[in-house]
Amino acid sequence: MTRRFTAHPGRPPEWAALAEGGPLFATERWLAAMRGRIPGAAYTFTLHDSGTPVLALYGTVPDAGGRREVFSLPYILTGDPVELPLAAATRALRPLAGAPPDAAWHPYLVVMLPGYECHPLGPLAGDPAALGELCDAIVAWAGERSLRAVAFLYTPPSAGALQGELAARGFLRVPLAYTCELAPLGDRFEDYLASLPRKRRTEARRELRRLAEAGMTVRAAEVTQPPQDVVELKRGHSAKYNGVPSGREGIRARLEGLCAGGALLFRAEIAGALVGYALFVTHGGVWYCVSTGMDYTRPDARHAYFATVFYEPARLAYGAGVRRLHYGQGSTEAKTARGCTATELPGWILPLDGRLAPAVTESARTTRLA
Repeated sequence: MTRRFTAHPGRPPEWAALAEGGPLFATERWLAAMRGRIPGAAYTFTLHDSGTPVLALYGTVPDAGGRREVFSLPYILTGDPVELPLAAATRALRPLAGAPPDAAWHPYLVVMLPGYECHPLGPLAGDPAALGELCDAIVAWAGERSLRAVAFLYTPPSAGALQGELAARGFLRVPLAYTCELAPLGDRFEDYLASLPRKRRTEARRELRRLAEAGMTVRAAEVTQPPQDVVELKRGHSAKYNGVPSGREGIRARLEGLCAGGALLFRAEIAGALVGYALFVTHGGVWYCVSTGMDYTRPDARHAYFATVFYEPARLAYGAGVRRLHYGQGSTEAKTARGCTATELPGWILPLDGRLAPAVTESARTTRLA
């Protein structure tokens, strides 16, 4: 069967229909909030059958010369990305590999939603033949534009059919990260605590006692706008991890986008002052943790992160009938210690420029996760 292929700049009018049943990261709400997160030219690659879009993948040709981030191919394949849980042996080998300079990689295509996951969308999202046809069309499109590589980054197990088609087409698999989810067991919060390993359960109870001793209270509220103290706390959080605080208006705009349509805000307070928060968005019966922040200037706020991100959400999830909490990448040890399951998210890379092939092959051969 021959289907028609299109590469639409940005998102096509049919996007909402294609994204139906997909993850939060494919919704208009999320994409609007994350606008500009991956600087570059975005495209939706679609297969049409008898005029109807049946399968799509979202990708970006990143701008050259930007900051090294976890969608930057030279950074994640040959550099020392602190954001990714690479094994120490992998980090030690990379400086010895003599990889091409960053400029030699551009331009390239990253097939990935701006939630750092790659999901095929549409009614044929699990159809191997259609996925293979779309992959071939994307590679041909990239070759016609002299792109130097095509990378499908952070592919979850739910995209198993896609991964099979990529492997069959010579894409090289590189382990990159873990994504974490919590599925609270039993019917109440005590069941969640009981499900933790004994040592971890003892530590969790100790953390809960310390929260009470610090006078910390945690409350949850539905919000449609980010409170000002949440914006300010996020600025401080950004300063700690990025070296400088992000612009107030940029943070506010992103949080407003995440809150649009309703979100669940967990606030940790001491004597009425906000010392930590976690923002969750509900989609498809799953609670997605989409933003966190903590006051790092206060020693008594030390456990606010655990309270707002794990303990109180797990407590409330039972009453809400929620059986999955999605935490995504980063802080894997902290998440698994509190009951999350970590699942590997590999990247699949095809060098179209032969000068990049040795570096990609070496990365696939030597990259391991901690």
